[in-house]
Amino acid sequence: MAGEASQMPFIRNLASSDRKLRTASIDSLKTFIGSRKEMSETDALKLWKGLYYALWMTDRPLPQQALARELANLVHELPAATAVPWMRGFWGIMSLQWTDIDVLRMEKFLLLVRRSLAAQLRWAADHAGAAPDVLAVLRDWCFDAECDLRKVPVGLRLHALDIWVDELEREKLLGEDKGLVRPLGDMVEALRTCPVPTVRERARDSYEDERLPWVAKEEGEEGKDEDEGSWDGFED
Repeated sequence: MAGEASQMPFIRNLASSDRKLRTASIDSLKTFIGSRKEMSETDALKLWKGLYYALWMTDRPLPQQALARELANLVHELPAATAVPWMRGFWGIMSLQWTDIDVLRMEKFLLLVRRSLAAQLRWAADHAGAAPDVLAVLRDWCFDAECDLRKVPVGLRLHALDIWVDELEREKLLGEDKGLVRPLGDMVEALRTCPVPTVRERARDSYEDERLPWVAKEEGEEGKDEDEGSWDGFED
């Protein structure tokens, strides 16, 4: 890719206070990435670095929220062949930059991660046969079973564990057999043996979320057993 992504005018202008300029910049970005027939992970990292700084420089809550949503949904503008490298680039940059995000800026990046995870899960659900590739990305990054904090900081891991069920529910995927819910649950269950105590505890809590099908089933079976085993005495 020629030049750094951060030097592309339409990426720099994403942080503009001018709404029309921001909208035009998003449209240019969609056209640019949508026209690419291939994308290496290195190219994706360069682009996401520029987009990271665009959000970093964006002021005021409403523009921040809008930009986070637009950046997350860019995955839907990509040719199928470039979507997975794009996702890897996203998690790579978030992991690299996470510990440098100050408290005043953290909220907008938490939102970006939330919206991006939802968009990636939706993309996997909407593309036949794509679930294993998307799950592999998540397994390599935010749900990495090795718990290597040099690769993915603990704060990013904890946030992913906090939101994965929420975003499955938001995308209406909890009740659908899209090959996502059970494999994601297996990844989270594996983190229950993580050597990092906070990750281990958060994994346990999220795996036992009552919205998940295996938790709901267990609760239903327990209720059934209680009903069958109860005795109300002799009838009159």
